[in-house]
Amino acid sequence: MPPKTPVRTTDAIDSIPFSEQVDKTRVPEANAFLIERHQPKLFDSPYHHHTSIELNFLQNCEMEYSFSGQKARLLPNQLTLFWGASPHRVNDVKGTGIITNIYLSLGQFMRWNLPSDLVQTILSGDVINVKVPSDHDVLFFDRLFQERKNATPAWKRTHLSEIENRLRRMALEGWNTLTEFNTAPKQLELTSRSMLRVEAMLRFIANNYTIPVNVSDIADAANLSVGRAGHLFRDVMGVSLKQQLQRARLSHSRMLLAETDAKVATIALDSGFSSTSSFYDAFLKANGISPAKYRKNTRHAVV
Repeated sequence: MPPKTPVRTTDAIDSIPFSEQVDKTRVPEANAFLIERHQPKLFDSPYHHHTSIELNFLQNCEMEYSFSGQKARLLPNQLTLFWGASPHRVNDVKGTGIITNIYLSLGQFMRWNLPSDLVQTILSGDVINVKVPSDHDVLFFDRLFQERKNATPAWKRTHLSEIENRLRRMALEGWNTLTEFNTAPKQLELTSRSMLRVEAMLRFIANNYTIPVNVSDIADAANLSVGRAGHLFRDVMGVSLKQQLQRARLSHSRMLLAETDAKVATIALDSGFSSTSSFYDAFLKANGISPAKYRKNTRHAVV
C-alpha cells in the first residue's frame, strides 16, 4: 500500500530544513557496516534520522548533539553509542579534529545477542558513552578506517567481530548516559527473517510517521497480518506498533518545539497527529507537561 498523501499547511514550519525521509546513506547492507571519517561540522540539513546503530569517536575536538531537543556533549577519545532513529543534529563543534562514524544495521546489532541491558538502553533511545577513555580506542578506530577497503568476506567478518567485541567490553565496563528516554524494550532470540521484518516496520515508521499512516500500513510493509506484525514487534521492541509510531511522532514534535516558533497546532499536524487535541493528550501523557511548557523549559535551558 503506497503511503497516504499528507495534508500540510503553510507556516513557519515549512522553512525548517528537516529531512522527513530516513537517511538511507547511513544504512549498511546485511552482514556489513559503514565507516566514514571527516572533520565534524554543522549538518547541511540540521536534523536527520536513520535506522542504524551509530558509533561516534572524536579525536582532538568535541561536539554537541541535539536529540529531539535534548543536548549531549561528546568529548574526545570517548566512544559514543546511540540509535539514529531519533531526529538529531550537530549544534556545536570545538576544535579542528576528526570524527569517525560507524553505522550498523539494527538487525546486525540484535543478532550479536549483546548483554540485554546494553541493548535495552540503546533501543529505548538513550545516548551513552564509555566511562573511561582509552588509548586503545584511538588505535581501534584508526585501524578500522585504514582497512575499510578490505572488503572480502573474511575481512568483513573480522571487522564485525572486532566491533562486536568492543561493544561487549563497553557493556562489561559500564557507560555514562548522556540523554535518557523512558521506554525500554526486551531482547529475544530472533530468526534472521523475523529481524528483517522488524527492521522493515521500523524503516516504514521512520519514513512515514509525519503522515497519517496506521498499524495496517506498517504491517503491510513487512508482508505480515496486523496481528502477527503487532505480536512480533512487541516481542522485540517491548512496545506496540501504535506506541512506536507515536514515539516517533512525539520525538519529532519535541524537536520542533525546541527549535522552531511554529504554532502548536502546526507542529501537531506536521508530526503526524490527526488533531491538536490528540497531540496534546499524547504529549502530556508521555512528558508530564504540556507542549507549551516543554517549549518554555527548553528555551530557558538554552539561556
